[in-house]
Amino acid sequence: MKESQKYAVWLTDEAARAFLGIDAQHPLSRWVVLGDCTGEETGVGFWLRVDHIEQWMAIGDRREITVTPPDCLIPWTYVITIQALAQFKDLKVTGFKN
Repeated sequence: MKESQKYAVWLTDEAARAFLGIDAQHPLSRWVVLGDCTGEETGVGFWLRVDHIEQWMAIGDRREITVTPPDCLIPWTYVITIQALAQFKDLKVTGFKN
């Protein structure tokens, strides 16, 4: 991962709930963490200065979450996929199925 690069990091539902401390009783969601990479821990994960997290519950139904402190270690085991972005607004979500 390139430091100072903006990324959209898609997390598993289980991992995002653990990361945020959210009850597993809520419906299954898709999660994307948007932030700038600030470093990497070899074999463990990477540091992301989180701008915000988006929870996608259904097509067009989303919630935006902020975290404090914004510097978070994201374990590789939490990650589904990663997209490099020029700007956070460049993220395009066209749909998904649970």
